[in-house]
Amino acid sequence: MSDSAIEFPRKLQCLFKPSRYKVLYGGRGGAKSWGVARALLLIGASRPIRVLCGREFQNSIAESVHSLLCDQIRDLGLADFYGVQNNYITGRNGTEFTFAGLKNNPTKLKSYEGVDIAWIEEAQTVSKSSWEILIPTIRKEGSEIWMTFNPSLETDETYQRFVVNPPKDALVQKINWNDNPWFPEVLRKEMEELKERDQDA
Repeated sequence: MSDSAIEFPRKLQCLFKPSRYKVLYGGRGGAKSWGVARALLLIGASRPIRVLCGREFQNSIAESVHSLLCDQIRDLGLADFYGVQNNYITGRNGTEFTFAGLKNNPTKLKSYEGVDIAWIEEAQTVSKSSWEILIPTIRKEGSEIWMTFNPSLETDETYQRFVVNPPKDALVQKINWNDNPWFPEVLRKEMEELKERDQDA
């Protein structure tokens, strides 16, 4: 693994500091999901952890972060360390990544034990009832709940719960495209053209 492979935008370096909740929110293109995937894989390679990758709705593994993690495994040069299966990813040291939808599997969700980190992608869609099931499920000593999302409405449960009135042990970080030193040139051009047509958008 080269040094450049483990670089992170400054605002994403918070992922390596302990906190019960890590809340990354903002506009698209900020490398939030990219950074979380990369951080989890590096942590999982350094010590055995159990990671639950969830989202409110997941009808198939294709709707999960499975492919993003696979891309990062390749980019980090960790293909010899991680074994990729259709529905899970395992490390040679016992690290495990599993994938689940929150809304349609409340009973299954309650059965997850020993989770070290739960990563909730597109967390703006997570309902109050799903949070109330997930949070007490992630109860291992030192366990953490990470979330990445692009806010939709200020009234959304996730935004209110973790941004407007965050818990005490929450690391809340707003991240936008200009915090990403690797912001794709194609998106930069799209953004500049959109500014000319519709500044509000």
